[in-house]
Amino acid sequence: MTSPSSSVPSITTTVVSIANIETNTEHKNNNNKQYLCLFHLITAGLLDDNIGSDEQEIIEMIHLIIDVDEKKTVALHRQYIHPSTIDVLTTECKEISGIDETLVFPSELDLDGALRKFDAFLHDRCLHPDSGINITFVCVNCLHLRQCLHPESAKKSIILPNYYWKYFDLRLEFENMYKTSECNHINTMLEKLNICPIDETDYCMRYIKHMELIVYQMLNDGHHFEKPEYISANLQQGICSLEDNIEESTVVRARGLPWQCTDQDVAKFFRGLDIEKGGVALCLSTQGRRNGEALVRFSKVAHRELALRRHKHHIGQRYIEVYKASGRDFLNVAGGSNSEAQAFLQRDGQVIIRMRGLPFDATAKDVVEFFTRGDLPTATVDGEEGVLFVHYPDGRSTGDAFVMVKTENEASQALLKHKETMGARYIELFRSTTAEVQQVFRRSQDPKNFQTSLKDIPFAPLPILPPEMLTGGNKKDCIRVRNLPIECGIEQILEFLGIHSQHIVAQGVHMVYNAHGQPSGEAFIQMNSEGASFNAATHKNNKYMFFNGKKRYIEVIQCSGEDMNHILLGLVPSNLIPTNIQRQTMYSSHRAPPGLPMSTLQPQMLPPSMPMSLGAPSQSSTISISSGQPTLSSNGYHPNTTYYPMQVFYYPTPPLTSSVYLQTGQMHPAPMTLVLRGETGQY
Repeated sequence: MTSPSSSVPSITTTVVSIANIETNTEHKNNNNKQYLCLFHLITAGLLDDNIGSDEQEIIEMIHLIIDVDEKKTVALHRQYIHPSTIDVLTTECKEISGIDETLVFPSELDLDGALRKFDAFLHDRCLHPDSGINITFVCVNCLHLRQCLHPESAKKSIILPNYYWKYFDLRLEFENMYKTSECNHINTMLEKLNICPIDETDYCMRYIKHMELIVYQMLNDGHHFEKPEYISANLQQGICSLEDNIEESTVVRARGLPWQCTDQDVAKFFRGLDIEKGGVALCLSTQGRRNGEALVRFSKVAHRELALRRHKHHIGQRYIEVYKASGRDFLNVAGGSNSEAQAFLQRDGQVIIRMRGLPFDATAKDVVEFFTRGDLPTATVDGEEGVLFVHYPDGRSTGDAFVMVKTENEASQALLKHKETMGARYIELFRSTTAEVQQVFRRSQDPKNFQTSLKDIPFAPLPILPPEMLTGGNKKDCIRVRNLPIECGIEQILEFLGIHSQHIVAQGVHMVYNAHGQPSGEAFIQMNSEGASFNAATHKNNKYMFFNGKKRYIEVIQCSGEDMNHILLGLVPSNLIPTNIQRQTMYSSHRAPPGLPMSTLQPQMLPPSMPMSLGAPSQSSTISISSGQPTLSSNGYHPNTTYYPMQVFYYPTPPLTSSVYLQTGQMHPAPMTLVLRGETGQY
């Protein structure tokens, strides 16, 4: 294909004057006229019906403006855009579009600069909507705005002018005009109208001229461009009842969300697609924390199909998985029927804030005072009446509450009180949603989900941890974190590790619980390299963690995957496994766990007990090794060694994404806390 450089000057911007273009003075009284702005763009990736699906950046935009009343073209603006994340165009892109590096990379304008330049172009031609001009975009389909421009602008925090939020879909207008559903491509529309294609080697110019010919023919045939489509600018809150009838083909499940992700962040990821009121439901784990998933309900089936094309698109450095879901899935998360929660959600406020860690005897007055004290007081909607406490079925407080504030500014001000104290406890604050209120309330009141505390966990049936979920070998890409406060959660561990937390692998945080089902103050963390674990141990060992108004030093020790497996799976060398102790079945195949030679295990067997310490000394003694040989008691174990029967279960945690579904015989990989339980004793 001939490069467009042969016919178009190879400069960053090309502004072409069309024959019969009116002068500025002739536009002074054109406020009552209708203008159509034909819009087309090219990305550095896929084009045509798949444009935008590969998340590639925009590299060219073209705008052609038509005076509908006069039926003539009045302006053309073309702009090449320098991409920010790539340095070379693919061969496929160059072959299809005819654009090469000599046209794109010399441009000094990024996407924001290109948008500003076109805005100035409209002002210069007295065609800007701010002057009262009625101008509406026309795209050959919805992809150029909904799937390309809006998502990329949201990702780059670019505020689009108002005229990019409504448009005419040329395909739909064509179908309505000529009562056909077969013309779903620009060439079929030309064929339907008996228009000969233009012999133009420039892909983008050829496309925009074909659109121009089709629009003129439609205008000549009496078509009126009257009802444009509007793109939703903001996510609106709404209440969902368990009795609502939700169309099955409008819901998706998004996985891999950052644990701190809000409903607004999810809506930003799907920018350009219209989400129903209250249509983002963040999923919670059984412990009431966000697990990195969300169910999203769209207003149209077509928008759900476009959402599925964003599978493995990114939020920051994380790729997000997008799958089909059902209306029942959405109702199970977002639906509710509790009258107290429904009454709260109907209050006149814009933003809901979730409070976590409240004293169990906290009152509504305490909550109101918490927000109104200090230099930045914030009033809650309806005062004490607007505080919603969450309770267990027996009436005891869960330590959670919801409040509502009037505006976004007040919400931002209120969230600054995150981790301030109420009495002796610090309070966590999070932006919340109507769906989360419903979900938390429903789960707290469901007897099946009711657990008084972690001490009840040992009585629950627990699936065994498959060895492939853990690392192995002598590569020291793990760290052991000790002396943690027992109330400490994974969020606090990540905060303590700081920049080192970005090197934690997926599913790599393992919290250890003691024999009584309580936090042991210890965790194992898998990193993505030995260098990362070394740096974390070097910079964070014996540093202080500030928690709940106190500080304590934390031990961070570099270790290997095999070291971690010895603790988490209870693996010990075969010469330490006494033959007279009954073994328990663990594996369904004759293979050793990662990092342990086959010779060290009997097929399908593991010892029923495990050492609970390795590396640095702890309260539990480890097996004593002297001159390369262990000192064993008569039963085969060191007399001072403490063991726990090896039973492990999964505990979903929000800081790393993906989720866990525990069903009989089924497990999906996910971040986890490992709970090791059993009776301690000296053998």
